[in-house]
Amino acid sequence: MTPGQRYTVKHDGPLLSYLYEIFPDRSKTGVKNLLSKGQVLVNNEPRTAFDQPLFQGDRIIILPKGLSIARQSRDEAREAVGKEGVRIVFEDEHYLVVDKPSGLLSVSTARGSKGKTGHKEATLYAILNNYVKVCARLQRKEDLLDGRQPDRTTAKVWIVHRLDKGTSGLLIFAKDERAKDILQSRWKDLVIERKYIAYLEKKVEKESGAIQSWLVESPKSFKMYSSPVEVRGGQLAITHYKVLDYVHTAKGVYAKAEFSLESGRKNQIRVHAADIGHPVAGDEKYGAQTDPVRRLALHAATLVFRNPYTEEVVRCQSPLPDVFLRFEKR
Repeated sequence: MTPGQRYTVKHDGPLLSYLYEIFPDRSKTGVKNLLSKGQVLVNNEPRTAFDQPLFQGDRIIILPKGLSIARQSRDEAREAVGKEGVRIVFEDEHYLVVDKPSGLLSVSTARGSKGKTGHKEATLYAILNNYVKVCARLQRKEDLLDGRQPDRTTAKVWIVHRLDKGTSGLLIFAKDERAKDILQSRWKDLVIERKYIAYLEKKVEKESGAIQSWLVESPKSFKMYSSPVEVRGGQLAITHYKVLDYVHTAKGVYAKAEFSLESGRKNQIRVHAADIGHPVAGDEKYGAQTDPVRRLALHAATLVFRNPYTEEVVRCQSPLPDVFLRFEKR
């Protein structure tokens, strides 16, 4: 239960006027400060407007000052994530699903992650790590105010899977190692659906099908190579695709295709698109000749998984980036 002073509204009227009635001994400035500092909840929703209408039977909670500050700080931490171009799509005590922008590394690579200026490049892992640490610190404060024993274990995120730097869209992080291990070990059972949208160069002859090969990474170029037969060190990769539409431009035709994965190998969609002779637009690494959207034209659009702790089916959707929509309108 949320700690604080509780009141039931006895008659209709504006919020500030009703607060004056509740606190006749406080100065008007002091009462207004309750609103400006986020200490007032109406029916469990924070309210700051003086003229917020109240109706008989509404419930008011006046939060302790420290608790209201903690809640505001949590909102600010979430806003800080958004300023990095990252959208939190789902969050509970065990998992975070986020929508990553193109151009942001999921995690630092073994080769380092310095940008063009020579400074350390930002990563999604670092952004989310900072976010959960701030939230954990605020939760400890709330627990203390509410008389609960706070959890003092180290807060951090754990990588469940990754997206390439140029790929945008949905991916999962865990908030503890056990949650990560459960999801990774039961990936095929718990992850119900993953769909990607890509724009491929040229008209595709066979508009749906499955691509199967063994992928192996070159230790020198860090590029993935595809073999139709099993090779030493190779990992079996299976990709399903279907063409949804075509985009016609002055420079050529592009196939808008949907991909789903039976396996999750590094660069899998990019390599398999190149295997069928239609690389992802903007993917110079795997043979693309054009770059119509000035980024890798690949987006992780759908992610559906069963939460192993709650058995809830979590359905997450990421809309196509604006640059893709503008490209289609050409």
